[in-house]
Amino acid sequence: MKKYLGNFLKLAVSLGVGIGIVYWFISQMSDGDKAKVIEDVKRANYFWVSMPLILGFLSNFFRTQRWRLLLRPLGYNPGLFNTFFSVMIMYFLNLFFPRLGEVSRCGILSRYENVPMDKAIGTMVLERIVDVLCLGIIVLILITTQAQKFWLLKEQIAANSAEAVAKYQISPTFKYGVFAGVILAIGIFIAFRIRKVGLTALIEDTKEKAMGMIRGVISIKDIGSPWEFVFHTVAIWVCYFLMGYLGFFMFPETANVPAVAALMCLAFGAIAFSLTPGGLGLFPIFMKLVLVVYGIPENSSAAISYGLVQWSAQTASVLIGGVVSLLLLAIFNREPSLSEVSPKT
Repeated sequence: MKKYLGNFLKLAVSLGVGIGIVYWFISQMSDGDKAKVIEDVKRANYFWVSMPLILGFLSNFFRTQRWRLLLRPLGYNPGLFNTFFSVMIMYFLNLFFPRLGEVSRCGILSRYENVPMDKAIGTMVLERIVDVLCLGIIVLILITTQAQKFWLLKEQIAANSAEAVAKYQISPTFKYGVFAGVILAIGIFIAFRIRKVGLTALIEDTKEKAMGMIRGVISIKDIGSPWEFVFHTVAIWVCYFLMGYLGFFMFPETANVPAVAALMCLAFGAIAFSLTPGGLGLFPIFMKLVLVVYGIPENSSAAISYGLVQWSAQTASVLIGGVVSLLLLAIFNREPSLSEVSPKT
């Protein structure tokens, strides 16, 4: 009975979180934005709308394989499904509170695959460093080959983003409240540990975990297949590029936009996602500015439709993928019943 109640609660919480985030996103949109999204979705070419979604899931598969590759030199080989679910849940939770998903995916592997939290976090930090370097390379390419358009877009985006950032960013009160709660929890945990094991043992344990994180960060030097790591990294970013480029074909007005514009969308789209949860409010604005710079008339409906449909479709896929992953994680890792583990007589 306890087993079934536990699984039911896991599924209920998973669905509750998903429904709550969907409601929050919809509530942040104006009535005009909601109507515009519906209208744009109706007139878009669904084949090309689906392509970025497929590529998004494919990029998560490559990210999953790259992460598993980094964990192997540390002596861990987590299962494909649990690792993939953890990556999907990471993006899902990041929609609600940026960077929450980063820690959560490490926690999932720690719980279900017995990967120590410190080592998982270390490899996650390494992944993010590599991704920042990749984004830096893209920006460098754009500055070198598209300097005039890049700096023009930077100025326009700075001028057009302040209002949306103020509207859609998580309130400082909530941020500080969460920060204070985390500090309080850490303080209580430290006090409890000191009382239980003593200050000296706690310091030694902290040193050990710090070394575990460092070993996770430097695990790349012991990878048996460095070219496989490079392949997965390049594949991730090629998928990101193609998500933007193939999305151009969803509307006749944007079908002839040059491929380099997809790189510009990728660079400034990353900024949008860093400024507001899930790029809410900013992503369509940034995409419109990019398209206008590359020849789409500012008063064209496609100028804003491209970003709206891309954002809506990708957000929906992350929400659905996250909820499904939460459900499957609970189902795939359910504890066996007594009848399943009892010896046969």
